[in-house]
Amino acid sequence: MTQNNTPALLSGHIKLLGGMGERLFGLLEAIEQTGSINQAAKTVGLTYKGAWEMIERANNLSPNILVATAVGGKQGGGTRLTLAGKAFLALFKQLQTEHDLFLQQLNQRLNTHQDIIFLLKRLIMKASARNQFFGKITDVSIGPVNATVVIGLKGGDTIVASLTKESVETLGIKAGVDAIALIKVSQVIVVTDFGGYRLSARNQLKGIVARIQKGSVNSEVVIGLQGGNFIAATITNESVDNLGLVEGSEATAVFKAGAVLLGVAS
Repeated sequence: MTQNNTPALLSGHIKLLGGMGERLFGLLEAIEQTGSINQAAKTVGLTYKGAWEMIERANNLSPNILVATAVGGKQGGGTRLTLAGKAFLALFKQLQTEHDLFLQQLNQRLNTHQDIIFLLKRLIMKASARNQFFGKITDVSIGPVNATVVIGLKGGDTIVASLTKESVETLGIKAGVDAIALIKVSQVIVVTDFGGYRLSARNQLKGIVARIQKGSVNSEVVIGLQGGNFIAATITNESVDNLGLVEGSEATAVFKAGAVLLGVAS
């Protein structure tokens, strides 16, 4: 960026907490223009799967659903931005304008005071876990050694995490605190028929299969929950066939409380 032939010594891009940056908002804008996640993915240089993962993660972490879509094929099934998504996109565009002006002002100052080195650092959590859910802690039950923490998600679903008593005290976990629940796809079991049995796993999230991405051996099964969140599981292709999983079918994501990694703002 330059202004009045002044060299830009400082440049940068907006990146919100959770890794939501310009590429996500470029995808949101493309969805708004095309109404198709497939076309939007091509516009911003993402794969269809990569675009879905970005949207699902944004929806999971946002207090309100940003993108809504009907179950469909590779054309996206009528993907659209919700009112919250449109407002979020408009806010980001405003932030971009203000960000550009901010950088212009800093570059002017840096060119005036060459001895000043300006360094900004922001700690952004990065995690390999595919499933990341934003919610609010609704209950904490502390035992002699371990504690049970309940996280309420949008739409009424809850996730139960089992932590050590020390972790609860160290992280300052208590009711009313915002939290992020992380679950690896390998920890999630997909159930379609309980056969009259009850499972010991504390977390049993019922929903509708939104997408199945088949590989050579395994498939990624994404289940849409009632509040608009998505949870992914990796199972074998044989299991997909045996369970009769197809887009639109009912399924339950099952995982133990001990499989949940909990994060809170420092």
